[in-house]
Amino acid sequence: MKHQILALLTVFSFSAVGFSQSQRELYNQSTEAYKAKNYSLFLKLTEKLDSIRPLHPTFTYNLASAYALNNEKEKAVSVLEKLVLTNNKVDFEKDADFDNIRQSEAFQKVIQLKADLDKTVTNSQSVISLSEKDLHPESLQYLKKQKLWLASSIRQKKIVSFDFKTGKCSDWFTDSQFSTFAMKADAKGKYLWVATAVMPEMIGFSKEMEGKAAVLKIDIKTKKIVKRFAVEGGHVFGDLVLDKQGNVYISDSGQALIYKISDDKLSVWLDLKTEAFNLQGLTFNEDQSKLYIADYLKGILVIDVQNPQNKTWLKFPKGTTTKGIDGLTFYENSLFAIHNGVRPIRVIQYELSEKQDSISGFKVIDNNRPEFNEPALATVIKDTLYFFGNSPWTAYGKNGNLDLSKLENPMLFEFKLN
Repeated sequence: MKHQILALLTVFSFSAVGFSQSQRELYNQSTEAYKAKNYSLFLKLTEKLDSIRPLHPTFTYNLASAYALNNEKEKAVSVLEKLVLTNNKVDFEKDADFDNIRQSEAFQKVIQLKADLDKTVTNSQSVISLSEKDLHPESLQYLKKQKLWLASSIRQKKIVSFDFKTGKCSDWFTDSQFSTFAMKADAKGKYLWVATAVMPEMIGFSKEMEGKAAVLKIDIKTKKIVKRFAVEGGHVFGDLVLDKQGNVYISDSGQALIYKISDDKLSVWLDLKTEAFNLQGLTFNEDQSKLYIADYLKGILVIDVQNPQNKTWLKFPKGTTTKGIDGLTFYENSLFAIHNGVRPIRVIQYELSEKQDSISGFKVIDNNRPEFNEPALATVIKDTLYFFGNSPWTAYGKNGNLDLSKLENPMLFEFKLN
C-alpha cells in the first residue's frame, strides 16, 4: 500500500456515494493494521471495505496489496486486473507489497493490459460541433414528425434544437427549473418526456434546491409543460424510457430507485437500494420484455418487466469492467454501453445470449480517444448510434462556475450500427 494511493481519498472518497463515516473508520483501522504489519487483519478489513464500496480506487488497490501480503497470489493479480481496467494510470509496478508476485507471468500480463488500454480505438465519427459552447449537453432526441434534432442541457436548464449540418442551436424549451437530462418522445410523437434534476453545475443552483428532481411531460406542438412529476429528498432523475403503452420508466441515481409513470401517476416501480449504488442509463430489449439498467459500480441489471423481482446482474467477460457505465442502449441483441467513469473512457458493444439474459461477447467501439471527455447518454436513430463526446464535467470549479477555456464546443459523434 502506497502513500500516494492514500492521497486518493481526498479526490475520490468524500462524495455522496463514496465515503460514509463507517467506511472512514474501517479505512483508518485498516491502515493501522497495515502499519503494524498485521496483514491478516488488514486483509479482513479491506475485504469488508470492498464489499461495502466495490471498485473504489483506494479500497481496490489496498485489497490487491492485502492479498499479496497474505500470499494469496491469484487473488492479488485478479484484483490488480480489475483495478487496471477501471484506471490504467494507477502506478503499482514498483510497490514492494507485490514483490512476491512481480516476476510471475500473471503479473506481467496485468502490466501488458495496462499498456494495451492506452491504445486508441476509433470507430465512431465526429459529425458536428454545436454552436453553444457552454450548453453542456447530456442527451439528444430526433423528432420524426418535425424532422427536428434536440439536445438537453445540464448547465442551461433547457432544450435546444440544432441544425444537423451546421450545429447552430436555437432555444426550443426553456421552462425547466432544473438541469435537463434524458429525453424521449412517445410513439405518436405528441409528448416529449424529459428527466430533470437539480445539479450544482446548473445556472441558478442553491443548496436549498438539492435533492429535487422531476419528469416533465411536454406537448411537442405547443412546447408547454402538460404535467410535472416532482420528488424531493436526494433524488437525481437521469434517464428514462417509454414502453409501447406509453408508460415511462425513470432511473434515480440518488436513491437507487426505478420510478414508473402510468396513467399520469408517478410511483416507485422497483426499489434497488439494498443492492445497487448509482443507477444510470436504462433501455428495453426489442419486445420490451426485459429492462436493462446500468449501475455505475456494479454493471448491468436485467429485469423481467412483467415480474420485476425476477432480476439478474449480468456477468461481465474477462477484459471488461462493470464500472463507469452511463449511457446504455439496446440494438439487435446487443447493449451499447458508454463507460465514462473509467480511464480510459470507452464505448463497448456487449453481445447478448439468445435468451438475452447474459453477455456472450464484446467489441470495443472506441477507446482512449483524446476528443472524449465524459460522453454520456446515447440514442439510436435509423441504425446509427449518436452521442455527445465531450460533456464538460471536469471544467467546473468547486463553486459550480464553468471554465470555458477548458472545453471545446459540444461534439456530436455517430457510429453506423449496420
